[in-house]
Amino acid sequence: MALGQVQIPSLGRGGDGTEVKIYTRGGDKGETTLLGGVRVSKNDPRVTAYGTVDELNAALGVAIALEKGNPSGLSSDDLRSLQEDLFTMGARLAAADPERALRKGTIPALVEGRIAELEAWIDRLDADLPSLDAFVLPGGSIVAAQLHVARTICRRAERTVMELLSEQPDLDEVVIPYLNRLSDLLFMLARYVNHQKDHKDTLWLPQRRLRDDNR
Repeated sequence: MALGQVQIPSLGRGGDGTEVKIYTRGGDKGETTLLGGVRVSKNDPRVTAYGTVDELNAALGVAIALEKGNPSGLSSDDLRSLQEDLFTMGARLAAADPERALRKGTIPALVEGRIAELEAWIDRLDADLPSLDAFVLPGGSIVAAQLHVARTICRRAERTVMELLSEQPDLDEVVIPYLNRLSDLLFMLARYVNHQKDHKDTLWLPQRRLRDDNR
């Protein structure tokens, strides 16, 4: 089940042996169902938020697939743990009443400790990389380039979640800080992959280039 299909409880066969189809026709009029049964428009800010998180998760899936054919020292298990976090976050964003769903155990909680774990991961990567004095142009190896794509989607996901803050102020406790830290981590992972592949960072140096051109 993808986050964009939250109205579908399962795929394959139900508990009574009946087949559950991937399509329900329930969204053909431009509406979808949040976890909890509430019907909303597909352009509802909540749908935009969890849909963007789903897009980010898919982008990470591409990075994992590319890493298998272009090994650079990244742990697929570590990257999959990020995907697990994003599914947890998506369930939180897709719930009509997230606090009730969390109390009942219908959805798991994204724990604050995960943010500290991301920060420790960033610090370990930073210790192994050359220092920067300029912006980095996205690119390099194919895995690094895909991680940069994921980073930009992560920033967009953060912006879409920000649109929900007025109605769900608790999102700034874990969800928004997590996305903010994850985008930093993805940047560092992209740099790490390029470093492992002997791809030097391509720096954006317009002023330095301008000085060189004028010599």
